[in-house]
Amino acid sequence: MIPESHWRPLIAALQAANLQAWHDDRLIVRRISGGANNALYRVDIDGRSLACKLCVNDDRRRAAREFHTMCLLHKAGLDIAPSPLSLDETCRVIPFPVVTYEWLEGESMRPPFTEQQFSAVLDRIGCLLELRPSDFPEFELPDTVFHWFDFRLYVDEQSRFLADYGPWLVAHEPDGRASLDRLTRLVARCAEEVRATRVDPGRARVPLRLCRADWNLANAIACDDGHLRWVDWEYAGWGDPALELSDLRWHASLADWGDDRHAWLRENVRRPPDDDGFEARLRVWDHILSARWPFLILRRLWSQFNGPDRLRLTQSTADVDELRGRLALFIERAERVGEAAR
Repeated sequence: MIPESHWRPLIAALQAANLQAWHDDRLIVRRISGGANNALYRVDIDGRSLACKLCVNDDRRRAAREFHTMCLLHKAGLDIAPSPLSLDETCRVIPFPVVTYEWLEGESMRPPFTEQQFSAVLDRIGCLLELRPSDFPEFELPDTVFHWFDFRLYVDEQSRFLADYGPWLVAHEPDGRASLDRLTRLVARCAEEVRATRVDPGRARVPLRLCRADWNLANAIACDDGHLRWVDWEYAGWGDPALELSDLRWHASLADWGDDRHAWLRENVRRPPDDDGFEARLRVWDHILSARWPFLILRRLWSQFNGPDRLRLTQSTADVDELRGRLALFIERAERVGEAAR
């Protein structure tokens, strides 16, 4: 097998030159499209396929988080992720942290999802939510990205979104004023829900479990061997299982689901047995997470006109009219969550 010292410089050269592929008699390196933050390459060497992922170098330590999560999953005997191969955070050859793992041969899950596919998703979630920090003391895995253990921090984030993107929305979008008014009401509703709840989402009060924090079902691979596995574990860590369920329910990849299917999903994810506050926290998270998605879409819409809001190794493009439609869809969806809770 060709050592990493041979093919990693080639990936660095491809990245620098913004090329899509390079090959010789024994080695093929190809840039893989998709994603919105990192740069993924497929490396085929001597009949073996590897994934080489260049990650944004920030305080989340994305490459390390992904590598150590995959290691933990394999230690736990859960065959739901690629086999991790290496981690390099030196940035000496490639100027970004790099995680390498076995390439998964198969097809990404795409809607419409079958009942069999979603039963497999629920099974995998249930397996993750059985893993506790005390079971794996040898892994210094951090807390899940975006699991902040404080409802108020999410309301503060939504308020920042309003301040950062609201004026642009009013100035540049045909229905901008009406959309901003509806978003403002969503933030106020979340703040009211947080003030009214008596449940404590603090880290010391929540039975921590392993969480993905990114349930984009396009990252679920129906592999050629019949197993369902996930890629992109860069947000994973210890977190709140109620927030994990809410994150799955309101993810954009399930935007076309009706209320009845969301209710079915809510009832069929296995709960941790020692979590008395699960349902009360889930109620608040449902308000917050459903209201967060319109702002994420608004940020992406803003980026189509103004460029990326921060460093990204992949510059995604999207149809502006489609984003406008999704913004309206997610605002309406969040409003229904509030109405149903009354």
